[in-house]
Amino acid sequence: MATSQNASTDALFVGYEDQENLGLRSIIAALQAHGFRTRLEAFTPRDSSGILTAAQKYHPHLIGFSIIFQYTFDEFTKLMERLREADIKAHFTVGGHFPSLCPREVLEAVPHIDSVVRCEGEYTTLELLQNLHQPNNWTNIKGLAFRRDSQVIINPSRPLVVDLDSLHLPVRSNPRSMPRNIRVASMLASRGCLYNCSFCSIRQFYGLAPGPLRRTRSPQAVAAEMKELYKHNHVQFFIFQDDDFTSGSSKQRQWIEEFLFALNKEDLSGHITWKIACRVDDIEEDILIKSRDRGLIAVYLGVESGNARGLQTLNKHVTLEQNLSAIEILKRIDLTFEMGFMLLDPDSTIGTVRENIEFLRHVTADGSCCVNFCKMLPYSGTPIEERLRKEGRLMGSLSQPNYNFLDPRLDWYEFFLSETFHFRNFDILGIAERLRTARIDCCLARALKHDPQVDEYERVLRELTVRANTIALDALDYGLSFIKSRDIDRIPADWPILDYFSNQKRQMEAEIQLDLDRVLATYNPEMLRVYADEFSRRFEEAYFDVS
Repeated sequence: MATSQNASTDALFVGYEDQENLGLRSIIAALQAHGFRTRLEAFTPRDSSGILTAAQKYHPHLIGFSIIFQYTFDEFTKLMERLREADIKAHFTVGGHFPSLCPREVLEAVPHIDSVVRCEGEYTTLELLQNLHQPNNWTNIKGLAFRRDSQVIINPSRPLVVDLDSLHLPVRSNPRSMPRNIRVASMLASRGCLYNCSFCSIRQFYGLAPGPLRRTRSPQAVAAEMKELYKHNHVQFFIFQDDDFTSGSSKQRQWIEEFLFALNKEDLSGHITWKIACRVDDIEEDILIKSRDRGLIAVYLGVESGNARGLQTLNKHVTLEQNLSAIEILKRIDLTFEMGFMLLDPDSTIGTVRENIEFLRHVTADGSCCVNFCKMLPYSGTPIEERLRKEGRLMGSLSQPNYNFLDPRLDWYEFFLSETFHFRNFDILGIAERLRTARIDCCLARALKHDPQVDEYERVLRELTVRANTIALDALDYGLSFIKSRDIDRIPADWPILDYFSNQKRQMEAEIQLDLDRVLATYNPEMLRVYADEFSRRFEEAYFDVS
């Protein structure tokens, strides 16, 4: 996406754009307001040729890389190496949660990186670009870390932007279209989070700098931006990227009331839809009903664990009963939801994993939500990472940290999950992602009145979800019983039994995939074509790689 039509540019920015990268786009807006020429190129690990071409064509003075989590660090490092090999001499700076929390480690690990922009990047990047060719001034730039000779210098943190309305609106490109030609845009109404979950780097990221833990834009400004995108870009689906949109406090409840009023005032209710993320203790039935009636169609709910010990380890400050109550409310008011859920955490036992499986079986038995889960990852700078380091359990590398379990049989169970569920849970062609996307499509079809048969569409999707959930949960149960009933030395010898079971599971899921194809052929053929195109692309890549 070009943000300037000039033949040269001052700064080129690179980051994931699966959803719009509002952090980079806000930085670009700040730079453009001061006359700098900028470009944004989407990062895809499988093909960096477009980024290389842009760097060679536009000769940027600075290239900024958005690296949120360290698990993508190796991919960005390879890109930087390729750019340097092509004789790209631009100043390389990186930003995001991971480099902000570990600037010294990042600069020492990758000699291609010249600086780190820590925390909020608008003004730090601006000052860096203004002083790019005057390195003696860099020590005066708050929020910057950089390498000088063989030393890493970390400047004092830059205070957070208290008034978010004072920032320029993020630079937008043409919004992407979903099937049904529904255009979608990302939104941000706030920055920061009031909570301190042990696994999450958000609190640490914003806590590095002086300022409030959470700040909000005015509700009127958010609604006005949505109106502008609806009116001029025909956006009808807004995905809020706020870490905790509802933030259960009286102040935030008042914010939401004013936001809903602003949606009505801008004549958006009935014309647009939106999705949010929140905690279970933020769920209030009356305010969610009002939100639903003004376009809210889906909630990403941070459930995280289905047992008391897991919730304590993750420092959620909620109870199992609150988890169940929040889910019940969403079902009762007919709001589609997805769950963030960590089947495994550092304190997992066979018993707590069993509790998690039973929790998932209970709340998803009606097909209201597709079972999905992950292992808790020890993100850099988080309390849980520090705890694991002190316990001597932190393993892996800077970019790929991991940990072992107190019961070594669970290490084998994790391996089983990786082998059996990775494609299902995390690939866009996996059944979990396909069912989730189809459910959102169904919600959009209902809210925007795109399909008179939407009730039947929803019914068959629920049936497929029930089948997929049953297969997944039975596999989780079987794998857990397998490792529980064997001594640690016996597990690898009997592994072919699990392999056979996993293959059976995959065959049953393949049948659901075919049934889902038939459903989409009836209710949204365009979505089916998108999946077919992705499959064809992968087939061609594999074919040419082999040849």
